[in-house]
Amino acid sequence: MKTFLFVALVAGVGGVGGVEPRAFTRRVALGGALAIGMVGQQRAAFAATNPREKLLAAITSDAPEAMVMSAIEELVPLDPSKGLAAKSKALDGTWRLLWSAGADKFSPLLGLPRGIRPESMQLLGTSATEAVGTDRVANLLALPGITARLSSGVRVADDNDALLVILPPFRFEVLLPGGAQKTLFEAGSDADFRKLNARDADAQAAGRNLYLQRYLDTSGKPGDLRVSTIVAGDPVIVGSVFVHERVA
Repeated sequence: MKTFLFVALVAGVGGVGGVEPRAFTRRVALGGALAIGMVGQQRAAFAATNPREKLLAAITSDAPEAMVMSAIEELVPLDPSKGLAAKSKALDGTWRLLWSAGADKFSPLLGLPRGIRPESMQLLGTSATEAVGTDRVANLLALPGITARLSSGVRVADDNDALLVILPPFRFEVLLPGGAQKTLFEAGSDADFRKLNARDADAQAAGRNLYLQRYLDTSGKPGDLRVSTIVAGDPVIVGSVFVHERVA
């Protein structure tokens, strides 16, 4: 924006001081192109040296999964929550899914290309309490005309302040226009929920899902980033990685 304003202001004085307009225009164009090029180089250099911007640049450019994962691993050691993300007040809020690896195992729709992939949101803390009750987490998927919402219980692990334990009951609802909502099913155990999702006997018998919060920006403002992964539980989704951005 500053570059644009600078070029616009200079262009506005064309012909002043006896300068031939065409020559001045060529000079402005050249100067503007150089300035824009420098800004682009500065941004690229900043992204290359700033792990957070590097990750965002990789996601925005639809870089290969390996490149995004590499950027994640570079960012995680800088975790502003210092390994306390699961119990941090900064975890509370509404988070939009920016990028994921393995999320299509939750829903094939999340594996669609950006632009046609439905928006996925996650509610934690106070935001979740207002929507689905105390000590719960809610995941929402926006579909044409309706929103699908899956909620479950959640608590901080006893031995790890970065780890969330996902608990029953699991409730799957659809939110309809006008505020109406309909519960499609509720499962009172991990095994029952996984059975509903056509998991085999081994998956049904596996322990509870553990959701590790590896990185959390702690400003509490829109734009904060969060990186998390499923580290135990349902073997079909273990290893799934998520990058969320706070929207509220």
